[in-house]
Amino acid sequence: MIYSFGARNYFSFKDSFEVSFELNSKVPKAISQGKKASNILGIKGANASGKTNILKSLQFLSHFATRSFKSDPNQKITLSGFFLIDEPSDFYIDFEYNGIRYTYELTVNQTEVIREAIYKKVARKTLILERSRNTIKMRTTELAPLELVTLRSNASIIDTTAHYKMKNIGIDISNVHSFFSSFKGNVSSSTVISDTTLYDYNKISEFYKNNEDALNFAKRIICNSDLGIKDIIIHSRQTESDETVYFPIFHHHIIDNADTEKDYKWLTYWDESDGTTALFRRLSQYWRVLNVGGVLIMDEFDTNYHPDLLPQILDLFLSNDSNPSNAQFIFTSHNLQIMDYLGKYRTYLTSKENGQSFCYRLDEIPGDIIRNERSISALYRDGKLGGVPKI
Repeated sequence: MIYSFGARNYFSFKDSFEVSFELNSKVPKAISQGKKASNILGIKGANASGKTNILKSLQFLSHFATRSFKSDPNQKITLSGFFLIDEPSDFYIDFEYNGIRYTYELTVNQTEVIREAIYKKVARKTLILERSRNTIKMRTTELAPLELVTLRSNASIIDTTAHYKMKNIGIDISNVHSFFSSFKGNVSSSTVISDTTLYDYNKISEFYKNNEDALNFAKRIICNSDLGIKDIIIHSRQTESDETVYFPIFHHHIIDNADTEKDYKWLTYWDESDGTTALFRRLSQYWRVLNVGGVLIMDEFDTNYHPDLLPQILDLFLSNDSNPSNAQFIFTSHNLQIMDYLGKYRTYLTSKENGQSFCYRLDEIPGDIIRNERSISALYRDGKLGGVPKI
């Protein structure tokens, strides 16, 4: 679970930004549910204000910590600073995994890791590993075997350790690697991934065919959202090359003029609405994260969805029944009403001045302009909270 994260000199953020999921004692218990960090967090703002860049920073950390060793040793690190200024970028993330709280810090440019460090909090926050360029500057006794590893300028020590499958070094490096491996969504460290690239509906159909619980999960939400659909059946066929291809059939109830129910009628995936097919694709990923745990990172998650459907999806992450693994969901959205659902403790606004982005959580705004009885979306629409486009 993420408590907070931030970066400096990253895309449109020249100065540092920080995003916090933490919920202190001032947050009403109806919102916090007794938890120290929220399971959902929404980001709003004008176009090109930096919303997606915040999500990219998370995926950059995930990619670098878990997949950087797989790159060519001479390959540059895929990193974009503020207008490509020749300065290092800084990142940090404070999180909990397997009941242990960690902080990961990284200072890096396109050619090398300048500093990489892991802190662990038991009774107090303690540095357990620090790297300065390709030299281990500090490590605990338990991590002494890392001295045998040859570090690469363009690879994380976390992914390097995982590659060598080192043993007898405790659980901390493995915990950090597993945490970053749990990030899912439609954002990479450099771009937003389109639905057609991210989701293959045949592969998703095969997944549903092999995971009855996932299919029932998707059917329940889709049937609640589409008044015509009563069931979804996964079928298969053989191609000319003898490959099995899976596909969904959507069953509909038809009512005649006498209000008597006729037999089922069916439609293919390609006959359904964009909203229905978007749900069919994306719910497979939602189910995985909710059941296994991790962090779901989605840019414009409300695309193709009716506004009334959004709370139903967010509720999945707030219920212990549907979210037994305490997964988190961070997203951007252009929907205004979602701000009223999230409230000031779970909403960030991004804005931009002189080409530089900055962000703030709504409860950081001084004064009492945001009160429980006032509509946040109305205040935002009136330009009283910032983060609106100048049209």
